[in-house]
Amino acid sequence: MLNLTRSQLVRYSIAGLSVLLATLLMLLLDPLLSMTQSPFLLFFGAVMVSAGYGGFGPGLVATALSGFISTYYFVPPIYSLSLTWVSGSRLSLFLLEGVLISVLSGALRHAKQRLERALSRLQISEAQYRQLAIQAQDQANTLNAIFSASVDHLYVFDQAGRYRHVSAGSAAMLGLQPDDLIGKTWRDLGLPADLMEPVDTQRETVMSTGRSLRSETVFVTDSGVRYYEYILTPLSTDPSTKSVVAISRDMTERRQAEAQRDQLLLREQAARAEVEVQRNRLYSLLLEAPAFICINRGSDHVFEFANPLYCQLVGNRKLMGRTAREAFSDLEGQGFFELLDQVYATGQPFVGNEIAAQLDRQGNGTIEEGFFNFIYQPIFDIHGAVEGVITFGFEVTNQVVARRQAEALAADLSAQQIALKKSEARFSRLVEANIIGVLLAGPNGTIMEANDAFLQIVGYTREDLHNGVMNWSDMTPPEYISQDEQVLQELAIAGSCAPFEKEYIRKDGSRVPILLGAAQLESDEIAWVCFVLDLTKSKEIESLLRQQATELSRANRLKDEFLATVSHELRTPLNAILGWATMLRSKQLNEATMNRAIETIERNARAQNQLINDLLDVSRIITGKLRLNVRPVVLVAVIEAAIDSIRPAAQAKNIRIQSLLDPAAGPVSGDPDRLQQVFWNLLSNAVKFTPKGGRVQIRLERINSHVEITVSDTGQGISPEFLPHVFERLQQADSTTTRKYGGLGLGLSIVRHLIELHGGSIQAASAGIGQGATFMINLPTTIFRPEPTDIERVHPIVSDTIPLMDAPRLEGLKVLIVDDETDARELLGTLLRESGAMVTAVASAREAFSTLTQSSFDQRPDLLVSDIGMPEEDGYMLIRQIRALAPEQGGRIPAIALTAYARTEDRIKALAAGFQSHVPKPVEPAEFIAVVANLLNRL
Repeated sequence: MLNLTRSQLVRYSIAGLSVLLATLLMLLLDPLLSMTQSPFLLFFGAVMVSAGYGGFGPGLVATALSGFISTYYFVPPIYSLSLTWVSGSRLSLFLLEGVLISVLSGALRHAKQRLERALSRLQISEAQYRQLAIQAQDQANTLNAIFSASVDHLYVFDQAGRYRHVSAGSAAMLGLQPDDLIGKTWRDLGLPADLMEPVDTQRETVMSTGRSLRSETVFVTDSGVRYYEYILTPLSTDPSTKSVVAISRDMTERRQAEAQRDQLLLREQAARAEVEVQRNRLYSLLLEAPAFICINRGSDHVFEFANPLYCQLVGNRKLMGRTAREAFSDLEGQGFFELLDQVYATGQPFVGNEIAAQLDRQGNGTIEEGFFNFIYQPIFDIHGAVEGVITFGFEVTNQVVARRQAEALAADLSAQQIALKKSEARFSRLVEANIIGVLLAGPNGTIMEANDAFLQIVGYTREDLHNGVMNWSDMTPPEYISQDEQVLQELAIAGSCAPFEKEYIRKDGSRVPILLGAAQLESDEIAWVCFVLDLTKSKEIESLLRQQATELSRANRLKDEFLATVSHELRTPLNAILGWATMLRSKQLNEATMNRAIETIERNARAQNQLINDLLDVSRIITGKLRLNVRPVVLVAVIEAAIDSIRPAAQAKNIRIQSLLDPAAGPVSGDPDRLQQVFWNLLSNAVKFTPKGGRVQIRLERINSHVEITVSDTGQGISPEFLPHVFERLQQADSTTTRKYGGLGLGLSIVRHLIELHGGSIQAASAGIGQGATFMINLPTTIFRPEPTDIERVHPIVSDTIPLMDAPRLEGLKVLIVDDETDARELLGTLLRESGAMVTAVASAREAFSTLTQSSFDQRPDLLVSDIGMPEEDGYMLIRQIRALAPEQGGRIPAIALTAYARTEDRIKALAAGFQSHVPKPVEPAEFIAVVANLLNRL
C-alpha cells in the first residue's frame, strides 16, 4: 500500500510540475508572442505529459489546473475568472480535449501493462528455447573454432550454389561477414564473375560426378593479387540433399617466395654475366684495338697473345707458344730481337718511329718492306722483375711511302724542269690519281688548281676553287705564319723545300694536320706545285699510342704500390705476432708482460683479419656478389653502436666525440650491419687522422625526404688535389714507405659502394691540409616504422673479445677433430677440452674415417669438426664418405666445417656436401663453442 501511495504521489506531482512549467513558459513568452491569442498552446503539452506518464487521473488534474490558470492569466479579461461566450467556448473545447487525451492515455497505459505481462511470459518461453539453442550453439562454436584455427578457408554450397556454411576467415577474404553470405549465391552477392564462374562450373561438375576436384585461382584485392589453391569435394549429410564443400588455401606467400627465388636466381645469373662481360671487355679491347698488339713472356719472348690485326700483319703465321726467333726467322739480323732482349734486361721501354722491317707479310715466302711506329713496353711481376714485353704499334707504311713519293716527285720535278711537257704529263697523271693532295699555288696565297684529294682534305668544293674563295694563307693558322715565311725563302733560294708538318683550317672551321712538300715550276717562277698528305689518322694513332702507354704505366704503378702496401700492412701485425709468440715460448716473461704479449697478439690478429675482410669486400664489390639484408633500420641505434666501438681508440688519444642525433629523423630501409660498417669506417678514419686533443662530430638529421649523416673532424684534412680521388680504390694521399698512417686505401671505396647500394650518396669536403675533413651521407627515408630494439650492435668485422667463461659447457661430449695443421688441431683440442669435451684429433680424412667406422657404439664420436683443404682427400670427400654410411655406423653424425674458405659459394658447397654448419677461420673461441652447443641442441 505504501508503494502504491508513493507511485500516485509521483504521478500527480509530475502533472503539477508539467502545468507549472507550461505556465512559466507562457508568462515568459507572452511579451514577445502575445500568448493571449493562443491561451492554451503550451498547456496541451502539459496535459499530454501528465496523462502519458500518470494515466487518466493525473491527466484530468492537469486539464483542470491548465483551464483555471489559462482563464486567469491569458483569457481576456486577464487576471479575472469571468468568461465571455467566446472564451467560455474555447475553454470548454480545451477541457473536452484534455479529457479525451486523459482517457486515451489511460487506456494506452493499461494496454501497455497487459503487454508487459504477456512479454514476461514470452521471456520465460524464450529462456527455455535459449537453453536448447545454447547446446546447439556450443556444438557449432566447437566446429567454428576448429575452422577458425585452420589456415584454410571453408565453404559449403547446396545444390543451387547457395552458401550453407562459411568460415570467418573465408568471409573476411571476400570483405563480408559469414551471415552476409548464408543462403545467397555469388551472383546475389555481386562477387567478381571472372573469379566465381569457373568455381561454380567446377562445383556443378563435382556434384554431378561425385568426384573431388583440385584447382587454383587468382583473386585481386585492394592489398594486391592473392593466389589460392582449393579442393571441391561432395558432402552428403542428408540422403535427400547434395552439398559440395570447398577448402581453399592462400598460396600468395609461397608464390611470392618462389618469385623472389627466381628473381634472386636471375640476379645471380646477371651478376655472373656481368663478371664475364667485365673479364671479356679487356680481352675485346685488345682484340678490337686499331693497333697491332702482342704479348711475349720470358727471356725467350714466347708468344702469349696476339690480336687479329697483328696476326694479319705477319701473314697469319703460327705464333702461340713459339719464341720470337722461331716465329720470325725472316727478321733475323734486323735488330728487333736485340731490342726485345734490351727491354727485357733493362726494364726500359723502347719507342720506335717509322722503323723499317723486311718480313713475309703474305705467308708465302715473299719478303716485303713495311714501316711501323711501335712501343716495346716491359711487363713487371709482383716483385718488380720483368716477366715479359708487350708490343703496341701501328703500321705507317702508306704514310712513309706517300711522303717518300712526294719527296721523290718534288726532287724529280726540280731536276727535270727542262722537259716541261713530260713533267706536265706526269704531274697531270699524279693529280688525276688522287693518291695525295696536289695543288698549284702562288706566293700571294692564291690556289690556281687542285685535285679532288686536296679539296677533300680541306673541305672545299671545286666550285669554291673556281670562284677564287680558296687561299692557302687564309687557311694557315696564325702560329704557322713564321714557318711559312721560312719555307717561302727556301723556295725562292733553292726552288724546293723539304716536306714539313703544319695545319690547315678547313672550310667548316676545324683543323686538319698535313705533311706538305713544295717545288717551284721552272716555267713559272711565281707558281709552285705542292703535295699535301692528310696526317689526321696518323696523329690520332700517335695520340692513342701515347695515351695507352701512359695508362699502362699508371696502372702498373698503382698495382705495384698496392701490392707493396698490402705486403706491408699484412706483415706488420704478423711481425708483432711472431715476435711476441717467440718471447712467450721462452717462458722468461713475468705475468704482466705475458698478458701484454697475449693482448698484442690478439689485437694484431684482429687487425690482420680486418685487412683480409676489407680485401674480400672489395672482391665481392668487383664481382657484384655483395648482398644486403634489407629491413627497416633506426639509424640512431646503429650510429651509437658504431660510436661505442671506436670510443676506446678516441679516449686513448683524448679525442672528444660529439653526437647530435635526431631521434625523429625517421627510419631508412637498409642492412644495419653494413650501415654500421659505414659509420665505423668513417668514425675510425676520423679518429685515426685527428691529433690528440681533437674533436670528432657525427650529426643525424632529416632533410625533406631523406636523412643526412655528417661526420666531421679537426684532423689532418684532405688536399684539393687528392679530394676528387678520395673514394677510389687503392688511392691514398700518402702511399710512400714513410707514410704516417697505415691502411690499404679500401675503406672509403667500400663505404661509397655500400651507400650507393642503399640508394644514397656520399660526398667529402675539406678546406685543405690541417683544416679537418667532413663526410656527408644522404639516405632516403622509408615509410616503415620498426619497433625499437635494445639489442647492442657491434662492427660486423671487428668485435670485442667474448670471455670463454660465458661459453656453454660441453660436458661428456665426444668430438672428432680432423685437420692437417698441427697448430690448428691443438688449438681446437685445447678449446674443446677446457669446455668439458673429450677430444680425438687426427691429421687426415682417411684417419678420421677409420676412427669413426672402427669405434664401438659407446666410444663413437658425437660430433665431427673437419677442415676442408687437406692433402690427398679434402673435407668434402670425407663428409660424402661418412654420409654414405648407415646410421648405426655413424653416417648421421653432426658435422661442422671449420675452414679458411669463407666465400658464400664455399658455405653453400659445404652445406650441400653434408655439413650442418660452416664456420670461417679465424673464429672467436666462445663463438665456436656456442656454434657447437647450438648445433647439438638443434639436432
